[in-house]
Amino acid sequence: MDHVDYSAWVDYLTKLFGKFGRGIRCVVDGGCGTGSLALALERKGYRVVGFDRSFEMIREARQKSHAPLWRGDLRAISLSSDRWDAFLCLYDTVMYLTRVEMEQMFSQVKSVLAKGGLLIFDVVTENHVRKRWANYTEKDRGKGWETVRRSWYDRKRRCQHTEFELFSLQERKVCREHHLQRVYRLKEMERMAEGRGLKLVGRFSGFTLDSGNEESDRVHFVLRKEAS
Repeated sequence: MDHVDYSAWVDYLTKLFGKFGRGIRCVVDGGCGTGSLALALERKGYRVVGFDRSFEMIREARQKSHAPLWRGDLRAISLSSDRWDAFLCLYDTVMYLTRVEMEQMFSQVKSVLAKGGLLIFDVVTENHVRKRWANYTEKDRGKGWETVRRSWYDRKRRCQHTEFELFSLQERKVCREHHLQRVYRLKEMERMAEGRGLKLVGRFSGFTLDSGNEESDRVHFVLRKEAS
């Protein structure tokens, strides 16, 4: 993830907060990974909490961010209700969820947001996946390790597969991970979110305020909790 400009992401989020939110200060980073976004948000003056299913990532995140961070699950969010100004779930994180899990997440997020609070998440489109990741291999090497990444797309099931192999040259060990992400249609995601009581207020292409569609590469959704 070294290529990600987290400061630019936070600048974009701040723009969305100002346009669609109401005095946003308290932010939840759901699926926070190693805490880079949480740290960038802290530096902008936001009060941040975050969680991730991976204990190893949380352990890494605690080395860089002062935010309260814990091992948690998007399907069962352990936060006080009606309190948080914004809930973020970024960089394709929701694409790891099944349809049922996605609906669970939307319900959970609605319960923890204050009235007028925002849910912001993003996905990549099938157009982007087929152009960029349908048949992709990448190799990298560092001090004492090598990695191989392979990606492929199951068009029939609308599933993106990514396989990582990490070779430790000193220990002569191999670690493997297989990531499965579901590529939902944008309208389908809108229906799921609005069916759980969140109102769509914007769907944007990339890091712009232009309308996002199936021809976009990345689409950011902004939804608002209108009532308790």
